[in-house]
Amino acid sequence: MNTLTTKWGRCGAFTILLGVLLSPAPAAAQSRMSDLDSDATYETQKHLTLAVTKFPEARTALTAFIRKRSVRVQKQEETPSQLKAEFALPKSDLVRLDSLTTAMGFVLENNLNAHDLGGRVGELSAEEQRDVTQLATLQQQLGTAAGSKDERAELRREVERTTNRLADLRQQLAAINGHAGQAYVSLRLYDEVSFPTGNRRVSFVNMPGVEYGYLRLDNPKVGLTSSVYQGYALKYLVTRGKSYLNLGVYRPTEKNSTDEDFVNELFVINFGQDFYPRNFGRGRRRYLNLYTSYQLGGFILNRNSDKGNEFIPNLNLGLGLEILKTRHILLDTKASYFVPLNDRSRDLRGVLGQASFNFVF
Repeated sequence: MNTLTTKWGRCGAFTILLGVLLSPAPAAAQSRMSDLDSDATYETQKHLTLAVTKFPEARTALTAFIRKRSVRVQKQEETPSQLKAEFALPKSDLVRLDSLTTAMGFVLENNLNAHDLGGRVGELSAEEQRDVTQLATLQQQLGTAAGSKDERAELRREVERTTNRLADLRQQLAAINGHAGQAYVSLRLYDEVSFPTGNRRVSFVNMPGVEYGYLRLDNPKVGLTSSVYQGYALKYLVTRGKSYLNLGVYRPTEKNSTDEDFVNELFVINFGQDFYPRNFGRGRRRYLNLYTSYQLGGFILNRNSDKGNEFIPNLNLGLGLEILKTRHILLDTKASYFVPLNDRSRDLRGVLGQASFNFVF
């Protein structure tokens, strides 16, 4: 009896150790379970982003399509300006989905990815076979009367772990087989009117550059202002939505050193943003993207006498055209109306032309 117990104890300890080594970590098991609720069990995945101007009509049409054509809806979130959905769709209906979305508005993203799950199925099947063999061995050992109470308790726990792992593997295999011929679609629809950038998260960039400015005043005053001011500025793009900082100096083209009150310098500090329209490139073309813009800030007005210098807030509203735009450089032009926001507005307002060059640093 002692010999039998010793042999069983060695065999049981080896089996339990083998089971522990072959058992997946808790995180891996959780990952496998989460895979059943994602696109990992589909051979085809599609990511679609769509911007529309008639959001209520587009949302109604897409929700009706999902309700009618989808095999399973994993997630569907709706807000007054956005719709997000993840659902399984027969591959044959992908063409219908593309036709529907193309007619609705502007498709920003339409990515179709396909990969072979044969290797994954082979791995899962091999794991399943190993677990079946191990479970049979454990159950046979548990059926014997040998072993201490603690050893048998540990053996029962190992049987339970192996059984759960085997059920998980079979569930994954069933999910992959059940999703054959289907595609997993991640869809995002948003209202371009109330949500023009398409992304509430700010995407920062680092694009310094230089800008030339030419300011022609509408009502220059003799002895006080020049008819034209020109100069250079640093223009620093800080977001992909073309938010930028502007810091520069404009000086008169007409020299005047005799009049003490003559404005001989405008030191400009501005923050600006550009907005692309729904036509004329939408900011995605390489050449000739049209946009509207505003600049808000102020300037320090300096005089020949260095007296009466003051900071004056200003607002510019304008229209611009990107001459060249790539991932690394931007050549930009714009025309705006320069409006000082104080009682000297009549003497200093005018048309401002700007040309800038920025690059990724």
